[in-house]
Amino acid sequence: MDSLSYIKLSAIILIFSVLSNGCSSDEDQPELIQEEELITTVKLTFKSSDETQIIQWNAEGTNSESIQLKANSIYDVAVEFLDESDPVDIEDITTEVIEEANDHQVFYEFSGVNVTYETSDTDTLDDNQNPLYINSLWNSGEPGSGKVRVYLIHEPTSKSSNDRNGFGGETDIQVDIPLNIN
Repeated sequence: MDSLSYIKLSAIILIFSVLSNGCSSDEDQPELIQEEELITTVKLTFKSSDETQIIQWNAEGTNSESIQLKANSIYDVAVEFLDESDPVDIEDITTEVIEEANDHQVFYEFSGVNVTYETSDTDTLDDNQNPLYINSLWNSGEPGSGKVRVYLIHEPTSKSSNDRNGFGGETDIQVDIPLNIN
């Protein structure tokens, strides 16, 4: 083999070697990290035997609405998480939260008022039968004024706590809404 043929063969082998090493399997590729969804709006719908009330918290608004509950009553409560950053393309994040129930937890923290909550028959359960609290039943106590803090927790380390710190994980969104019991 002459030196020119040897150089050509060496160049072809080198190019093939670089190309074959440059292409790797999907297993070698870094895992794409999915960014958290943007949540601009939290919507709570309260239904009792005689009324329906919708309260909406919005990141861009003044949020002067307050929840009005009757004393010693039971309410079906549904929470929705929305991305309304583009008014022509509103995205319902609630659907994704439900699909990823194992990775999420809704938590309600009340202050200044006596309200308890439990899962409803229409709530979503994760694979371990833990309620997500997207749909819940709220039991109001005696008259008073306070607030509810609504949390959407991402990847909680526990799903049975009485305070936010006990859940671990990251807070996707946290909002405070005034609450009056009459």
